[in-house]
Amino acid sequence: MMLYNYRLVIGTRMSGFYDAIMSRAADSEYIDPEHVWPLGIGSIVVIVALVDVRALDQLLASLDGFTQLRQLLVMALKGVAAGMITHFAYSTSDISFRSRQTLQSKEQALLIILGVGVGAGLLIDVVIPQLVEPFPFVVVQTTGLLLVVGMWYLHLLIENWKLSNEWPHVLSGLLIAFGPYVSYLL
Repeated sequence: MMLYNYRLVIGTRMSGFYDAIMSRAADSEYIDPEHVWPLGIGSIVVIVALVDVRALDQLLASLDGFTQLRQLLVMALKGVAAGMITHFAYSTSDISFRSRQTLQSKEQALLIILGVGVGAGLLIDVVIPQLVEPFPFVVVQTTGLLLVVGMWYLHLLIENWKLSNEWPHVLSGLLIAFGPYVSYLL
């Protein structure tokens, strides 16, 4: 009976704590309620790294056992990288593969497409897997990396995107992706 009361008290306090956080987020002009969850997850990842409790580390590492999820997240990261490369190649350079809008020949445009394709293929199939595989928590950290890179890519696509509105997502992505390394810095 005492354990039940203890759980009830903790549950009530946690619920009140959560409600207070969500209320402050709703009243804030800098953070929206939907930003709270990723920031909370990022904070938990950092706390797990700082506390260095083996059971918590094993819990985060156990997510890597979901092989399909792990592969899906790496594929998503590759897809975002491919989109960014295509965006840069198509819209930001003077010499691009937009052969209809320039005076370049089809042959030059084909060479540019092949060059961009080889570069993108190397980045996507070689660099990205080698970047994420050494992570101690591949699933968790790749999720954070996706959040950061995805927000950056959105910034490229949306002209009126403001970091002042989206900083919580970027910060939470950084905390999730690089939080496990915080203990090495201290």
